Amino acid sequence: MGTDAIDRRTALAVPILLTASAADASASTQSAESVLLQFLRDFENCDLPRMDSAFAPDATYFDRSPAVTVESFEPYRRGRGMPAGMRKLATELPKTKPGPPYHRVQPIDLLTQSTGRTAIFTFHLEGEDSLGRRTVVLERRSNGWKIIHIHASNIQRQG
Repeated sequence: MGTDAIDRRTALAVPILLTASAADASASTQSAESVLLQFLRDFENCDLPRMDSAFAPDATYFDRSPAVTVESFEPYRRGRGMPAGMRKLATELPKTKPGPPYHRVQPIDLLTQSTGRTAIFTFHLEGEDSLGRRTVVLERRSNGWKIIHIHASNIQRQG
């Protein structure tokens, strides 16, 4: 009974363990691009808890700025976490628009540059009179891909 019993148990356990390992590997190797695109869908839906969970605790940002002169540069210096303008938009849109989704965020010319545990994405957001430029940096951490930096800028069309 000794070796046969062990061999049968091992034979039954190995496929189960391999299946579990494959599922874990799949979850841990989810692509950075799919994480970014899910974050943008969460932003369209103004789902603040899911948006917050996409950021690393030490994330930084440079927020977009209005195309006007400002009294203070403070709101446009490096910030921590989710960009304040993004948070404000996700808080205000559900109060005034039907949805979800409450708005559309469609990245144009998405470029991915990755190496090891870091992925850098650049893309444009086109409006009628503006061009938004975004850079989002993700890092693979023990709990998956997390946003560690966002840089946002907008350009207004003259006229």
